[in-house]
Amino acid sequence: MLETILGSIKEFVIRFSDIISNTVDSDVIIADNNLKIVGSKFRYFTLYNEIEVGSLISEVISKKEKVIVKDKGDIESCRECEQFHDCKMIGFVGVPIYYKDCVIGAIALLLPQHRVESLFQTIDTSIEFLENMAELLSGKIEYYNQNQSLSQIIVEREAMMDLLSDAVVFTDYYGNIQHCNSRFKKLFTSDKNVNGKQLQELLPHAIFDEYFSEYNELKNIRVYITCGSYSFYGFVSSKQVIVNGKEYGTMFVFETMNQVQKNVQLSEKGSMVTLKWAEWIYPRDIIQKSKALAVTGKTILISSKNRNLSELLAKGITNFSERSLNGLKILFCDNMYRDLLNVFLFDEFGELRDANNGTMLIHDVENLPLYVQERLLYFIKTGNIKLNNNTSVKSDVRLIFSSTGDLKELAKNGLFLEELYYHISEHEIIVPNLQDDMTLFKLLINSGLSYYGKVYQNNNVSLDKEVLEYLFRSSYKENLNQLESVLEAIVRKNDNEVTLDDIKDMGFYKQKNQNDISLSTFEMEKISELLRTGCSKSEIARRLGIGRATLYRKLVEYGISD
Repeated sequence: MLETILGSIKEFVIRFSDIISNTVDSDVIIADNNLKIVGSKFRYFTLYNEIEVGSLISEVISKKEKVIVKDKGDIESCRECEQFHDCKMIGFVGVPIYYKDCVIGAIALLLPQHRVESLFQTIDTSIEFLENMAELLSGKIEYYNQNQSLSQIIVEREAMMDLLSDAVVFTDYYGNIQHCNSRFKKLFTSDKNVNGKQLQELLPHAIFDEYFSEYNELKNIRVYITCGSYSFYGFVSSKQVIVNGKEYGTMFVFETMNQVQKNVQLSEKGSMVTLKWAEWIYPRDIIQKSKALAVTGKTILISSKNRNLSELLAKGITNFSERSLNGLKILFCDNMYRDLLNVFLFDEFGELRDANNGTMLIHDVENLPLYVQERLLYFIKTGNIKLNNNTSVKSDVRLIFSSTGDLKELAKNGLFLEELYYHISEHEIIVPNLQDDMTLFKLLINSGLSYYGKVYQNNNVSLDKEVLEYLFRSSYKENLNQLESVLEAIVRKNDNEVTLDDIKDMGFYKQKNQNDISLSTFEMEKISELLRTGCSKSEIARRLGIGRATLYRKLVEYGISD
């Protein structure tokens, strides 16, 4: 005979019978709709091993209603029973067990003489108690069926779960682990079987205590978990599992930070700036030095008056290095945010931790407060990030610094940490200033005109010498973004050579003030400055965008001696 619904949870029914019997001090029988005893507890009688058709219990099941008998002698079917005189039962209380609107069995109390009077004094309460017990049994059956359904789902999908790169664990409503995949075991435990253990105990983190208290869904929550010799840094999400329309438990998914970074790299192109692309803007010697340093993985300092040029070079170095696939983080140092920089860099979830295996560009390092510089120096020397709880974590980050100031002079005056300066300046790249190098400036102008000429299909635009000299002397060259906007507007509104009058008509001409100097004065002062710094005449001519013969003529004209 096929197993009945109550028979599927027989062990629980047997325990349930014992609980009811101890509670009401009575013999108990729980029978299924095939009139088979599934669970029983006899405190006073030992006669009942099977149930006959026509008995009081069968009447409860067939009529689908409760049966209450204070004295069996009043019931004709009892008087006609062959065992009427041997039966010591006097009273009877039985209620049906419903499951999905169908009667699947009954719970019955068999009362000896001495229990009838006391129990019937509170008969309504006793009936309510039995009906509640019947409802609990029905709920247990529902839970069992859900568990069977979920177990079948897990069995069917176990192999697929083990192929996932994420760690996955399923728990019941209270946090007891029902299943986990191989990735979860690899990340968190050496125990081959963690089923039945509480997730909160296996992974002692406040996020799980809070979840199993409030059951709010977790969506990519960043966590750091230590578990014995195991540690995890990444994101955790949760999803409640529904079986047969009801909540059963929770599925947790763990994704490491490294895996997140790899996924981003697979879906995004990243920076398109390469050192090959940058050859048009930087002198050859800078490109070669950048390539040589890029492959070493060492800390680099880029010194330039122009932050844009420093950033472009840092991106090119990153893409030429072995860390190119791990991205570049950029931090702009500003003393307005001095109270945030420390946390932003060195927190448990700070940028240095996020940049693990990647590269970080720190702009304007001279603006970092000295106490932040000290922590940064410790990180450079040890690779450890000191946390506020007196612990530390490792992070492998390649650092590139940019500076628009004179770090050596700042260190000499106690405004910059001297030891940090010597650590980061060992490999320094000095980018020429636009105001010092006419050749570089012309390259920027020509590149901009060429690019926007293609965008607007207008390749006839050029700048006369007077406009080029004006832009070179103006403040536009100090801001590449502003210069780009000017060049785009020039190409949009003109279709031939642009003169200084055109620049004035477009509103881009800035009136002279007392601080402006003539081109000849500017040129004379610049040549003198470059000679004092030890530049060769060939290098000076290159920077000014003139030939050596022209340079010698100007030396004579300005009365500058070697």
